[in-house]
Amino acid sequence: MHRSPCGRLTVCVLVLGAVIALTVGPARAAGTVTAGETVTVLGVDGVGRLPGLPPSADVLAVTRHRGGGADRLRISFLSLAAKPAGLFPGSALAAGPADVPLRVTVTGAAGSRVLFADRLALAGDAYAAAGADKRAGDPDAVWLDLPSDLATGPLEITVSTLAGETVVVSDPPDKLYAANCALVLHGNQGLGYSDVFHGRSADLEGSGFDEALQVHQGTGVPGNFHLSGTLQTAAEWAHNNGDSLDFNAWLADGAAAGWAGMLTSAYAQHIMPFVRDEMNDWAVSVETDMVATRYGYEPHVAWVPERVWLNTSGYPSNGVNDWLGDNFQPHGVWGVILDDDVHLQGHDNHRIHFLAANGLRLIPRDRSFTGNIVGGNGQGSLDILTGLASSGVGEYRIAVAGEDWEAIAEMGGWASATPNAKETYDWFVNKCSQESAWLATWKLADALTNPNFDGDSFSPVPGTYNEIGGAGGYGGGDNGWYGHWAGWVPWVAGGDGNGNCAGAGGSCKNYGALWNDAYNALMAAPDNHISQAGWYVLMTNLYETAWHEGIVGPIPGWEHNYSAHVKQALVYAEASRWAAGLYALTTAAYAADVDNDGYDEVVLYNDRLYAVFEAAGGRLVNLFVKGPGVGDTAIGSDNASWNGEADYNDANHVGAFSDVGPDHQHETYDLQVVQGAGPTVTLRATRGEVSKEITLTEGDSFLEAVYCVGAGTHWIRSGFSPSLVDLVWNAQMDRVWVADAAYMGQRNPWTGVAAAWVLGTAGASHQGEFAGTLMKGDEIKGAGTFAVRLFAGVTGAPGAGGEIAELRALAGSLTDDLGPRPVAADFYPTSRRLVVAFDQAAAPATLDPTGFGVDADADGAAELVLGAATTVVETLAGFALTLQLDAADGAALAALAPADLRLLVAADAVRDPGGAGNTPVTAADDVAIALRAPTLVALDGRLEAGEWAPYLSLADPTDSAWTASNEIDGLHACWDDTYLYLAIDGRVDANSWLLYLDTDPGGPAGQTNLAAIDVWERGALFTAPGFRADFQYGCYQHQSVWDGDSFWRILSPTTTADLTGEIESAFDAQHLNGDLGGSEIAIPWDTLFGLGAGQVPAGATLSVVASLCWDPEPGGVLGGDSAPSNAAAALPTIDTVWTFTVDDDGDGLPDAWPTTAVPTVPALLALSPPYPNPFNPRTLIRFELPGDEAAPVSLAVFNLKGERVAVLVDGPLAPGPHAVAWRGVGDDDRPLAAGTYVCKLVHGGRVATRTLTLVK
Repeated sequence: MHRSPCGRLTVCVLVLGAVIALTVGPARAAGTVTAGETVTVLGVDGVGRLPGLPPSADVLAVTRHRGGGADRLRISFLSLAAKPAGLFPGSALAAGPADVPLRVTVTGAAGSRVLFADRLALAGDAYAAAGADKRAGDPDAVWLDLPSDLATGPLEITVSTLAGETVVVSDPPDKLYAANCALVLHGNQGLGYSDVFHGRSADLEGSGFDEALQVHQGTGVPGNFHLSGTLQTAAEWAHNNGDSLDFNAWLADGAAAGWAGMLTSAYAQHIMPFVRDEMNDWAVSVETDMVATRYGYEPHVAWVPERVWLNTSGYPSNGVNDWLGDNFQPHGVWGVILDDDVHLQGHDNHRIHFLAANGLRLIPRDRSFTGNIVGGNGQGSLDILTGLASSGVGEYRIAVAGEDWEAIAEMGGWASATPNAKETYDWFVNKCSQESAWLATWKLADALTNPNFDGDSFSPVPGTYNEIGGAGGYGGGDNGWYGHWAGWVPWVAGGDGNGNCAGAGGSCKNYGALWNDAYNALMAAPDNHISQAGWYVLMTNLYETAWHEGIVGPIPGWEHNYSAHVKQALVYAEASRWAAGLYALTTAAYAADVDNDGYDEVVLYNDRLYAVFEAAGGRLVNLFVKGPGVGDTAIGSDNASWNGEADYNDANHVGAFSDVGPDHQHETYDLQVVQGAGPTVTLRATRGEVSKEITLTEGDSFLEAVYCVGAGTHWIRSGFSPSLVDLVWNAQMDRVWVADAAYMGQRNPWTGVAAAWVLGTAGASHQGEFAGTLMKGDEIKGAGTFAVRLFAGVTGAPGAGGEIAELRALAGSLTDDLGPRPVAADFYPTSRRLVVAFDQAAAPATLDPTGFGVDADADGAAELVLGAATTVVETLAGFALTLQLDAADGAALAALAPADLRLLVAADAVRDPGGAGNTPVTAADDVAIALRAPTLVALDGRLEAGEWAPYLSLADPTDSAWTASNEIDGLHACWDDTYLYLAIDGRVDANSWLLYLDTDPGGPAGQTNLAAIDVWERGALFTAPGFRADFQYGCYQHQSVWDGDSFWRILSPTTTADLTGEIESAFDAQHLNGDLGGSEIAIPWDTLFGLGAGQVPAGATLSVVASLCWDPEPGGVLGGDSAPSNAAAALPTIDTVWTFTVDDDGDGLPDAWPTTAVPTVPALLALSPPYPNPFNPRTLIRFELPGDEAAPVSLAVFNLKGERVAVLVDGPLAPGPHAVAWRGVGDDDRPLAAGTYVCKLVHGGRVATRTLTLVK
């Protein structure tokens, strides 16, 4: 017979990742105990001990309930669920028996009687028995009424099910059956967005921290919860920014209701032994205060980060700076949780011990109890408690399960490692409720006050849990993880990516040195809000200090991301000195390595602001404010989680003046302190087309930036984090916004500190908002030259319409007083045009040509002043104006020495559309005039009306599939003795166009398939008869700084040679020329044919085609529109090209104009005599096609027997002139015999023939 040992009540305590409010004695759920009842626990039996025994036959406990005139016997089982699979390994779970016999007998002084004899049968999703009741909320038990005539005196009750499962209990019991347990859930993540509160999106109902709170709240079973300080802020931030779940409030409600006990720990979960005592004290103090403030609960139990408990001497002690035993009690902590199999080995793992040095309580984490719950072994976890209950000493024992909350929540990697943890945990908490008569659940703080649990006094064995090193310390091998990490030189400080110094700049300080630098700086800093923010930055970036991916694994990327930014705390330490008035000067700008990474930042400060700029992006990354009674942060959230090691923008860190479009935010700017002392200081940051000049004046609470970006629109961002320490606690910002978008930003309602863009009417406008963690920001945009202000300081609360008086005043004084400033000029002697580029749009009607002059000898005086007869070609404002010089001025300018031409402009010689005039331009401004070479047409990216009219043109219909913003209107061609000139007329927005050139149509050179070409690969495939591309010209036109053009010789299907430097070109990607814009190129004849300057093959004919394309490589392809339009094929296949002859007289020289006629569409089919004829090895066959649209054409060669020997064209061609070369070979590409052949052209039912003679 299997007897259940009779015993005393065992209490089970649940400890989760947060601390629960202290009560006197164990907190119990009502469970199966009804008010007014007297309950006697008659017996508790072990579970899962008989192999193959189904849970529905496995008796758990027998209790007797008296009260209200009733006397009932409750018999509970491991599970009466029909399908309890996954919780009970080893049980017979395949389908469960159809029914289970249940027999209950009672033996007393009057003899034995059968109380119940029936079967537990499946009824829906659970087992039940006729004649045995079940109670709501108690699914795994049956209730039997005891007969009223039951004899008084001792009773023996026997419960039996299947063979081998018989439990005998007595009333009164011979001992107290009692068990105690506590469940601890430890929530630990950095400060950033997290899905742990709600769960994985793919399994919201089966994962997430909320699942545990639901089961504890629903049952009333108390749990012990810890949320790290960073995760508390993350939860607060999420709720304040749209998340309907207020997780912190939920925990606070649970603490007030008694089902949630809260734990404390070290803020941000740094690994405590490796840092200084002051840092540990700060971290425990801050988090304890946070728990008390947020949850209305004074925590008395602490979770030790990663349970790393080490001594400063002995093994393992490498890297240890502090002994933790004295860092808890000063902050109201009575006890800490450590591991039973490492720290507390040799001592009872179900008693709460004492630290010999000072009496700090040592709470054992039961590894087996924890592992069974997390691992999905419900019966195993419960059996530990039944063993305690039946031991006779259960009332003096408590089993504590403690684990990462993520494991129970099945989050992150735990989702696959512990796939049944959530379900097992829910089941177990419900068991604690249902079996509350013998199983007590504790809040740990209460358990510490129960002397029954008192254990031994000793010093713990140093180490951590076995998976990360055990008695070998953190990472094993005498704290190997810390040693490896502390010696690692991060990339941001000059490392090589492998932890070594690269020797190419940077301080080459390792993580250990950097955190010590930050600690020393903060210890020496004045104690104010800014230095306190520095402590949060330092401690948060020490999150999970030195963590590795396994004992022998690397430091993970997220750990590097945090660790590389501990240096940011140095910036706060320095700024705190400024805020305390320790600087000698009131206003200054200087370069210094503020963060000890070995690279200089630039600091601008006055009596109100302290701004730190990084060369990466030319960004303001930290901004601090001070004033009467104020010293705080405005920009910079360096304690929020990072997405990379470098000092770059990421989702949580966006510096002010971040040039995000075109994207320069991570590129290195040239930072120049233009004015470093005096009442106003100035920094100039330049990169590519961007120049921003930032000034700060004594007494001002704003920086003013003047941007010069060229014609394209630029987008600029700034993130705002006003009052960082307050954000950690309250996580709240209020929007700063007014209807006219004159200013926008964020304001901290608790401190009054605001940070905002001030735009006024100086040329910038608002684009949109963005947000990260503890940061919200605004994106603005502008083109040309514009000014913005960045405000930071205390303001009044917003009034009606969001009005803030301080910001409205700043906006009103920021107006557009920046006139157009010339930045470059080009003179085209062919057309006598001087094109002047400006930094913003210039109004042509305002231009006074007599205010423009040319200095040719660097003496500052004008050798030429333009005459009043000069006209402006444009009629609309633009970033470039074309000045048409008269003959005299044109000749005078062309005659000046070209080496040192500089533009001089008098003040107000031109104005912007708003009326602001230019400032004077002198020789010192160095605005160069480029003298362009004389060309047949002016290569300026502007196709003037009539400019190309005398030459060859191919009009293309308005037929783009990509709308009118991406359309080719036509092609142009002409030449002189030096160049072939080609032009693409049209417009491209955010795409590109390509022009392909065949220099020997019908010849063997060139390629027909460019789908694998190494540059400008856009899937081009040519099926036009005789066309094989020899050259390609591409023009990237995304209205950005990356716009550009290039020219390439095609060497093979996969390779090219860059010939961009040999051509002249101009294009208009910014559409400064409106509908007249396009690409114009001049290609030397020698580049095309290699025969020498001005030489072409006799009878030279060229074929060209242009097409739009989208980018980038290799995904982009030709599409949208081509010129000439395809006859039948779809892009990127091209079946139609434009062919023209440049040497009609066959003298090997380009024909002179106007002897070459502009091709027109003939009225009749025409086949010209082949040239040369006779020929060897090649002849050119020219023909003209009539009609209005492309039509099928056949051009073939026959011998005198009428046998076709070669097909030269077989497909649709457009109307107009064409030319095909024949090399005297057949369709099999073998040479034909010398003799006479007939060339036959067929088109639209018409036929034309010519004879030709091949000689050898």
